[in-house]
Amino acid sequence: MLEKLVLYGAIIAAAYWYWSGPYQEGSLSGYDKQLEDNNEKMAMCIRGKNYNAGSTGNFSGLPEEVCAQEYNFYQKNGQWYSYDSVRKD
Repeated sequence: MLEKLVLYGAIIAAAYWYWSGPYQEGSLSGYDKQLEDNNEKMAMCIRGKNYNAGSTGNFSGLPEEVCAQEYNFYQKNGQWYSYDSVRKD
């Protein structure tokens, strides 16, 4: 009886892990995934620029502007979009 309970618990745990991780990641559209990646890149870049400015005193402009130029991004409605992926119809 205890073995069955442990087996069912392991199956439920594996199913929950799959549902909350790989399945949800795969359900994002390519566009949504790209926005998520852009936001992560900008967050890491801004964090790095702020750290660099604080530790060395080297202020080379606003971190958001410097990183946006570096990645060729622009911000709209709180999301970072790439100029490179803009459609040219």
